[in-house]
Amino acid sequence: MIKTLIRLFIVFSSITSLLAQSFEGSFIMHVQDDHSVNMMSVSVRKDKLILQPLDPTIPKPVKILMSKNSNDIFVLTEESGMKIAIKYTFENPPASSADTSHHITFQESGKTKTLEGFLCKEVFIDDGAGQKLQLWVTPDLGFTMAQFSEYLGKFSAGLNGGEYAQTVKYNSSEIYKKNMALEVKEVKETDATIILVKKIVKATLPESDFTTEGYMVVDIKDIPGAE
Repeated sequence: MIKTLIRLFIVFSSITSLLAQSFEGSFIMHVQDDHSVNMMSVSVRKDKLILQPLDPTIPKPVKILMSKNSNDIFVLTEESGMKIAIKYTFENPPASSADTSHHITFQESGKTKTLEGFLCKEVFIDDGAGQKLQLWVTPDLGFTMAQFSEYLGKFSAGLNGGEYAQTVKYNSSEIYKKNMALEVKEVKETDATIILVKKIVKATLPESDFTTEGYMVVDIKDIPGAE
């Protein structure tokens, strides 16, 4: 199950510094390609974020809890009626680990369209290594690509040792610091991944949803053979 989540997040985290965060609420993220559509709920409260896969094939609810002020990542689930929080820890990579061999370019087309009630502008990105993307971005959500990808970069690196340098590269751009993408599409003919942000709700969420209180916390390092 964890490997499936990582596969879903890796595209978005590789295309998306935390700034002052003003958005509080939730949205649904659709990740789709030529073969399937996967959805997850994203909830944000102050400095914390919860990801919850919306997959009917998962036999029990699973939530991933993260905080911008901590490198600990908790996978919250239930087992035989017991609430369990499995803890993973993201290890900060050395600054020199960032790959600077490819130059990322950003180009605004001048086109705009409205998505989910937000006026968005079209931006094309070329990472210099073969990946080209079309984004529709807005500065008005109060939550940015840089903020979101910081969470996802930690998640990927913490759970499977994923590459964090790509997150650092993209988050240094003004496009990522100031905007949130409501639509992302790979520029390719087949198997193009499309990410859509929908059902955006701004609301005050209960703090009790963003804690491990009531869960038995187990460090993944203490589970034999689990890493």
